[in-house]
Amino acid sequence: MIILVCVVTPCFAAKQSTESQAIWSYGEEIRNIADPATENMLLMLNEGNYSQYSRNFSPQMKAAVPESKFRELNAMIQDTYGTYRSKEFVSIEIRENYIMVSYKGTFSQEKEPLLIRSVFTQENGKTYISGFWLNPLKLVGNIGNIK
Repeated sequence: MIILVCVVTPCFAAKQSTESQAIWSYGEEIRNIADPATENMLLMLNEGNYSQYSRNFSPQMKAAVPESKFRELNAMIQDTYGTYRSKEFVSIEIRENYIMVSYKGTFSQEKEPLLIRSVFTQENGKTYISGFWLNPLKLVGNIGNIK
């Protein structure tokens, strides 16, 4: 039996100015924001710490994932995959209104890697997490050259 737990939170797109699009155009700069923000979310899942888990969320994301929903999702993740161990950068996908950064992640109870996706938007000059997903990599297929 395959159990699929997908943390799906809405991705709310924000309009970007020409200035913010220039900021988004550099992969290293994107990763300087995305890597620690994603790492924080994953570590706070392990700790069950909602306030730190959600500290970089957009207002819409906070509304979509209140602490009660976080507790439910966290219990499902812990029961199905175990605790987060590590992540490896895979790709950056730049869209008009958001950026999605993908990682291959390892968890204590899962032999195969998980695909971790964090979505970022900018509003009023501030960068927010606007979406976050975990999926078994074997169920989403080959992403780029990862297996």
